[in-house]
Amino acid sequence: MIDELRVLVVDDAADLRFLISLVLEEEPSWVIVGEAGDGADAVDQAGRLDPHLVLVDAAMPVMDGLETLPRLRAVLPDALLVMLTAFPRGTLESAADEAGADACLDKMNLVEELVPSLRRLVDLRRLPGQTHARAARDLSASRSTPA
Repeated sequence: MIDELRVLVVDDAADLRFLISLVLEEEPSWVIVGEAGDGADAVDQAGRLDPHLVLVDAAMPVMDGLETLPRLRAVLPDALLVMLTAFPRGTLESAADEAGADACLDKMNLVEELVPSLRRLVDLRRLPGQTHARAARDLSASRSTPA
């Protein structure tokens, strides 16, 4: 069991990185260990910082999210990788899953939905035998099921 969830936030918009960090810092055991403005920097930082969770923007300069995910997965095989996108829901989910993402979340309701979605994903990954593809399917199913 992880006592502290180490998070790397990757987005080319500094304001959005700041907002995400503020939202995540509300969780007592979650610690922002780094921020990156593009995929290449993210892969470099991931190797040095060894985060448990990486939030990756889909559209970035230098290396976009879909290019970044498999490189992050190679460096961090057991980390939770989550793509964040402003594209319409479902547009990138399949491609993100194939690239190694555990989930693909919409930026539109980020403040309200980010922490609950990440909590569910973290809880799903703690189940025995859970893989990133299975966790992504389970998270997607839990979001589409009315509460």
